[in-house]
Amino acid sequence: TNGLYWRERGKLESTEFSFTRFLTPHLANYDGWAMFVDCDFLYLADIKELRDLIDEKFAIMCVQHDYAPKETTKMDGAVQTVYPRKNWSSMVLYNCGHPKNKVLTPEVVSTQTGAFLHRFQWLEDEEIGSIPFVWNFLEGHNRVGEGDAATFPKAIHYTRGGPWFEAWKHCEFADLWLKEKDECVKEAKK
Repeated sequence: TNGLYWRERGKLESTEFSFTRFLTPHLANYDGWAMFVDCDFLYLADIKELRDLIDEKFAIMCVQHDYAPKETTKMDGAVQTVYPRKNWSSMVLYNCGHPKNKVLTPEVVSTQTGAFLHRFQWLEDEEIGSIPFVWNFLEGHNRVGEGDAATFPKAIHYTRGGPWFEAWKHCEFADLWLKEKDECVKEAKK
């Protein structure tokens, strides 16, 4: 990370980017909008639709889940922790030029608590814009309403574990991920 990040990986961090996601504004030179998204998402819609939801008055925008996971472990056996604003930081649109996001320096990201970062404690509640849940649709938690196209995911978040893991190969929407994988493999062979 070229000296931008020196924090030791903690026991509760299931990924290498648990905290580095908060370097996004710094990496964008605190200018414009940028998106961080976890690696276990499958997009089903054009992200231009997501970009069109941007509102300049917010420092960040995300899906504001009201979520408490039932599982005690996640993905590859990592411990599942429960905390306020769980999964809010898994897909964030950062208004990198917003003055409040200048707090997110390499020093702060390397030394602040997980609670400070993942709960967006450098911001006031009204500085966090809300995005419809279909842009961070939690597989196994969110539901598609019968006959309600507005509840069908635009981005599936396989937060419990996706079909790339043997234990999750039959999870909800596994067929969509597997189809996408097969198309990518076929395209790579051309």
